[in-house]
Amino acid sequence: MDELKIYLASPPELAAEAALYGPVSAMSYRVGRDLRLYRAGSGGAHVDLMDVDASSFQGWGPHEALVSALTRECRRMGCRGIVLDLPRPNARLCAFCALLDGAAHRQGLRLYLSERYARCATHSIILTPAQNTSGTYSDRLEKLISHYGPERVALEAERVYTDYPLPCRTGRGSVVTPRDLPADLLKNARFSPQLCANYAAYITAGRPHLVLWDDLATLREKLRIAKAAGIREVFLYYPHVSDILEKLTVPLKK
Repeated sequence: MDELKIYLASPPELAAEAALYGPVSAMSYRVGRDLRLYRAGSGGAHVDLMDVDASSFQGWGPHEALVSALTRECRRMGCRGIVLDLPRPNARLCAFCALLDGAAHRQGLRLYLSERYARCATHSIILTPAQNTSGTYSDRLEKLISHYGPERVALEAERVYTDYPLPCRTGRGSVVTPRDLPADLLKNARFSPQLCANYAAYITAGRPHLVLWDDLATLREKLRIAKAAGIREVFLYYPHVSDILEKLTVPLKK
């Protein structure tokens, strides 16, 4: 896909398989409670980005040793950068991200974080989900780009069913399977040009729900819009897209 770099975010046991199709962001690392960096095997595959699960890290302890361990391992593995999954920000985590951001930038490494950490990690690339429940998909990308610049925005596109109870103040839904949904709901699905996704709605216990999901057509449209907006990097989750990957990466029209 011209000028749009696609990373396949893969669990460690599938990293070698995913590497046959493109650059891999291997979900092979985690930060332990002892603030040490732990690694699972990646099957001998070359890993372009090291994906680190730090979802239980709350920022306690000396930050310097962990920052050093992350950047040292990144260089040792020949990776271009670090994808860091963190919980909701607090003052300690923001201080940690600022320190890691500075170290990574000085060493020529890329750091990928959620938008919640964009202010304290000013060189980081912001990972933004390709699914949203309000406004339009295009407007959301344009807002991010106008605020941070296209070089600091990367898209995360998941091929999953997400159930949002409405109103959804957090903007976060629950990943579900078709079996979890009311019978025949998906038969009444429609395409939303504004959200650039397939959707269906239902009511349970008196509360409305919106279910969103993507297929080949909606993912290609999301990638086309992202490319036209100037975004240069996209993350797709493997093996969720393994059966449509070849068609998905056919060059897009602007």
